Amino acid sequence: MVWIVGVIFGLCAAAIHVLVPEQGLTFLWVMATTMVLGVWKRERPWRWILLIAPFVPLADFIYKFIRPAQVSRAALFGAVLTCLAAVPGAIGGSLMRLMIDNIFLKKEQ
Repeated sequence: MVWIVGVIFGLCAAAIHVLVPEQGLTFLWVMATTMVLGVWKRERPWRWILLIAPFVPLADFIYKFIRPAQVSRAALFGAVLTCLAAVPGAIGGSLMRLMIDNIFLKKEQ
């Protein structure tokens, strides 16, 4: 179930990146969705990075072949740099879940 939600988040990130010319919105979407998935499933946050982040540059490459005049090389590099937002999002979400578990859940001794 989480993997399907991750793929949907990745496809939404790709659509946002291609349809909205603002890089900051894509950056925030990638960071927020990886953080949500990191909170949802705390173990191995790197998988959320690998699940969501590749959709953004892949969408740019596909869009470049469909409409070559619309995408510049700077936009392609920006798409790759947007993937870096997934790292603090996933790790931050994982640490947030760890903090929530430690503070609010009572552990039996």
